[in-house]
Amino acid sequence: MKIKIFFCVVATLLIVTFSTMSARAEFVSADIGVNGLTCSMCSKGTEATLKQLPFIDSISIDLNDLVAHVIFKKGVKVSIDEMREMIEEAGFSVRSITAVFNFDHEVVGKDYHFVYSGDTYHFIGVDGKTLSGLVNIRFVDKQYVSKKEYSTLSKKTTFLCYKTGTTSPCCFGDQHVMGSLYHVTL
Repeated sequence: MKIKIFFCVVATLLIVTFSTMSARAEFVSADIGVNGLTCSMCSKGTEATLKQLPFIDSISIDLNDLVAHVIFKKGVKVSIDEMREMIEEAGFSVRSITAVFNFDHEVVGKDYHFVYSGDTYHFIGVDGKTLSGLVNIRFVDKQYVSKKEYSTLSKKTTFLCYKTGTTSPCCFGDQHVMGSLYHVTL
């Protein structure tokens, strides 16, 4: 009987600990550079398209800088791929993405892979540091940076996943990751 009670207490503590941890680590907002926006009609159409995504709380578009400022709903999984796809379906392209992520004492460094909500974030060109609180992360996948910057960043990793854009054994050995793979830097 005491063993059953002990395991129930341990299981409850683990559930509380992991649910608290996941509630504290999440995306807060993002700035998305959008190419092709030329007028307020384009802006309104893109805004309406993005608002259809279940994780977006609010959005505003700056036509001078061609940037969509997005605030995410708390506790809802964010999909960078879905935002990019919606912008492309509206007839535009994404040139850059910088997001604010609320970290909970995550130690990162060169080629560190961080898994959040089933997606993998590979840190490129980052020296060892502990990330806590609100931190800007910039997506540096091939489609979000210039050819020159991509070439420079490619030299900062020996991992094949950056060159191919797909999860490969270099990320987690034989472990298969189901979600998307993103390359980020600080």
